Amino acid sequence: MLAIKGTALHTKEARRLQADSLKKLLNSKIANKYKQVADELATTKKWREIHKIWVEYKGKPRNEAVANFRLKTGHDCLAAHLERIGIYESSECTVCQIPNSTMDEDRLLLCPKLDTDQQVLKNTIKLYWEARVMMR
Repeated sequence: MLAIKGTALHTKEARRLQADSLKKLLNSKIANKYKQVADELATTKKWREIHKIWVEYKGKPRNEAVANFRLKTGHDCLAAHLERIGIYESSECTVCQIPNSTMDEDRLLLCPKLDTDQQVLKNTIKLYWEARVMMR
């Protein structure tokens, strides 16, 4: 009788171990497939190399790192992005309000209302924060 109970316990443990192993295997397969799909979708996105962007700027002062990170990933507070996510109705430059001027990273270097000295130096960080203040 004791031998039968021992055999029953052993098979239940073996089944549980197999289920755990199967669960781990499935999770790794799902994770690999998710990573593959995410990599394929990211090939067209500005943020596809987000880790490299962060490593490049993480040692800089906070305001510089944040502005660079936002501008490089395209997730900034400029009108083009805000219009894309449905907060603004138009991507028109809200600083100079020139018709048909999309307010994005490139516009910071051209907008006549922003500091021309910083535009000559191509200092998009200072221009970004200046534009943010003027947008309010």
